[in-house]
Amino acid sequence: MRGVLVAALVQPLGAQQQPPPVGFGHAVGQTAVGLLGTPIGFVAGGLTTRWVATHWLRVSEDGTSTPAMVGAYVGAAAATAAGPVIVGPGPHGRGSYWASLGGAGAGGLASFLLVRLNRAVDLGTVPRFVGAVAVFTLPAIGATIAYNSTRKYR
Repeated sequence: MRGVLVAALVQPLGAQQQPPPVGFGHAVGQTAVGLLGTPIGFVAGGLTTRWVATHWLRVSEDGTSTPAMVGAYVGAAAATAAGPVIVGPGPHGRGSYWASLGGAGAGGLASFLLVRLNRAVDLGTVPRFVGAVAVFTLPAIGATIAYNSTRKYR
C-alpha cells in the first residue's frame, strides 16, 4: 500500500506533462521570424543552387533556371521553418524543426492551391489582395502551428 502511494506521488500529474499553451505574442513572434526567413531563404537557396550547378556540376547558364528555382523554394521552406525554432517553444520546452518544416511545406502547398484558385476565379480586388497576403503568410503560419503542436517539456 505504501509503495502505491509513493508511486502515485512520484508520477507527474496530467497538467505537469504538457507545457503551458503558447501565448498569442509568442506565436506572432514565431510567425514573424518565419516570415522574415522566407525571402532570405528563397534568394539564398536559389543563388546557392545556381552556383553549385554552374561551378560544381558544370551545367550551362541556360540549364540552371529550373534547379535554381527548386533550390529557392527549398531554401524558403527551410528558412521559414527555422523561424519558430529560433524564437523557441517557451520556457523549459522543446519542439521539432522537422515538424515545423512539414508545416511550412503544408502551408506552401495551400499557398500554391490558393494561387491556382485566384487564377481560375476572379472574385475582385479585395479577395485577390487577401489571397495574396495569405499566399505569403500560410507557410509561416503552418510552420508555427506544426512546431507548437510538438512542444514538450525537456
